[in-house]
Amino acid sequence: MTSGKLLNSEILQFLMQYNELMKTLPRDIPLAEARMMYENFAMNHAGVPLKMARIDDLNILNQEKNYWIPVRIYRPKPDTMLPGLLYFHGGGWQKGSLNTHDSICRNLALRGCCTVISVQWRLAPEHRFPAGLKDCHDVYHWLLHHAPLYNIDAQRIAIGGDSAGGNLAAALALCLKEQGTPQPVCQLLLYPSLDLTCGASSYQTYGEDYFLTTEKIHDYIKYYINQASDIENPLVSPLKANDLSGLASALIITAGFDPLRDEGEAYAGKLRQCHVPVIHKCYESMIHAFLHMTETVSEVRIIFNDIAKMLQQGFDRNIG
Repeated sequence: MTSGKLLNSEILQFLMQYNELMKTLPRDIPLAEARMMYENFAMNHAGVPLKMARIDDLNILNQEKNYWIPVRIYRPKPDTMLPGLLYFHGGGWQKGSLNTHDSICRNLALRGCCTVISVQWRLAPEHRFPAGLKDCHDVYHWLLHHAPLYNIDAQRIAIGGDSAGGNLAAALALCLKEQGTPQPVCQLLLYPSLDLTCGASSYQTYGEDYFLTTEKIHDYIKYYINQASDIENPLVSPLKANDLSGLASALIITAGFDPLRDEGEAYAGKLRQCHVPVIHKCYESMIHAFLHMTETVSEVRIIFNDIAKMLQQGFDRNIG
């Protein structure tokens, strides 16, 4: 692994072990097994769960009234009116669950002093685009109408997600703009996937040996979209949108050793060109999915505090 910058030492130790493990596994792992591996990865690196005053598991009926969407609500102060963060988990559109992102949601809720609503959107390939986005859309509308029941300030609702979940959050903001629906107070995009054409140079520079590989990204995309032309759709590749004006202010977090790095930076730049307030921070020594590693990488706990401060700026409409 060579680069002009240095990997975090604990990340480097993890990668050495992870890359050796991957050499022993077949190229095509059955989906059920891959999903379980992700569950185990998230659990093994999260550490002891942060204590939450109250957690509620609910099922939200979609707008067509033919499907229940599971959500988990993290309430650090259930008796206090707080801002809300509607959170969409990552996992390449194929993996991830309420459980894989339990630690991330606890950290965001407790450190960010907000109520987090985590959404179990439908996964590909069983449910390809736009099924997952539709679930996120429907829960957003539900939250707008039911926020006070959970002591959530309906005027301070943010949306966010990591990786594929960041893709869904950015796409949802575009979708809401098209529909004329009120934007969230801000969008929190954590190492997001924003351009499924995969043309940025970071795919070549960091597309092998740094946890998330370019080869794996192409696999994820293949099973998410319905046809090749979908990658030009802004609701699949938000960076392809011609006009980003009028979108919610954005908090964009990228990682230095991540193939998705460049598109996150490009999206921040395009938002600024369209006069959307943006905070973009790249953590140069990190890899994709680093927020899962609160137990094994000490710097991640510091980064969560940084993100919490940025999120408070977003809730207070104090970005840029």
